[in-house]
Amino acid sequence: MGGIAGMIGEGYTISYQNYAVLLWMFCGILILIIDVRGFQIAGMNKERKVSKFLGWFNIIIGFVSLILNMLLH
Repeated sequence: MGGIAGMIGEGYTISYQNYAVLLWMFCGILILIIDVRGFQIAGMNKERKVSKFLGWFNIIIGFVSLILNMLLH
């Protein structure tokens, strides 16, 4: 195979999976540290609960994606 098709078939592809995992986990941690604490101080309980859910959801999605990436490659 020659050209671009040959390069793709030989493993010269770019994977952004690692960057996505890092962003999911980093954003989840920041949400838990900054948003949840800020909403707790302001007494905004509904917003605090939603932020807590979204923070943990991001961390779990990042972790699951990392595990799947390691198992499939």
